[in-house]
Amino acid sequence: MLRAERQNQIVDIVNQKGIVTIEDLMEQVRISKATARRDINSLSEEKRIIKIRGGAQSVIASAPYEPSLLTRSQVNADEKKRIAEEALRHIFPEDRIILDSGTTVLEVAKLLNTFSNLTVVTNDIHIAAEVNTNTANHLIFIGGIIRQGFCSSYGFYAETMLKSLSVDKIFLSVDAIDPDLGIMSYTMDDVNLKSIGMDNAKEVFLLCDHSKFCAQALFSVGMMDKITTIISGRELDASVAEKLRKNGKSIILV
Repeated sequence: MLRAERQNQIVDIVNQKGIVTIEDLMEQVRISKATARRDINSLSEEKRIIKIRGGAQSVIASAPYEPSLLTRSQVNADEKKRIAEEALRHIFPEDRIILDSGTTVLEVAKLLNTFSNLTVVTNDIHIAAEVNTNTANHLIFIGGIIRQGFCSSYGFYAETMLKSLSVDKIFLSVDAIDPDLGIMSYTMDDVNLKSIGMDNAKEVFLLCDHSKFCAQALFSVGMMDKITTIISGRELDASVAEKLRKNGKSIILV
């Protein structure tokens, strides 16, 4: 298949579905991951599609775009599991931790069944349900308004409750990261909760797959100064990791 023909096919698929992952394109167009990424970059520069974290979005779709929970869970799933396994090494018996809402952090929750006497704070219904399967740990669910389609709480009551808690560590998830601009979110609903969680934790672990360093989102959560440790996949571009280290950040690639 000629390059132009292949890229026209990619544009058609993206426009039909609105949003596709790199894995979708690999399967449907029968191309390698490297080719899919190159085509997405090229088509994005030509403004025929929009490059997003882990895939592409149609230019005719509404903006700003926030991937669905299902789409998020499918993007870089193996990398997220590796990140979760590394995060587990930083959790110790009787720790008090916040598990932020997010698919990578959910993978951490799935690994906590070997612990006892943890105190786990979360505003994510899926994470709370996972933690609750082990009654040897203590669960505090942050109530409030539930974001439809994302199963996490936010708002005044959630913020007020979280402000009253002090923890050892927070395991944070964000939508986009830029070494200069800081950490960002697609929605303003959870910005305050993330900020409060970082303020009330002794250590802040940022869990993010490598593709989040290639994206931007509308709302700023804050600069990188509050982050203690970044855990990402070994797929992260070496130049990005080096820039973060030069800025004084501890970063672990798995």
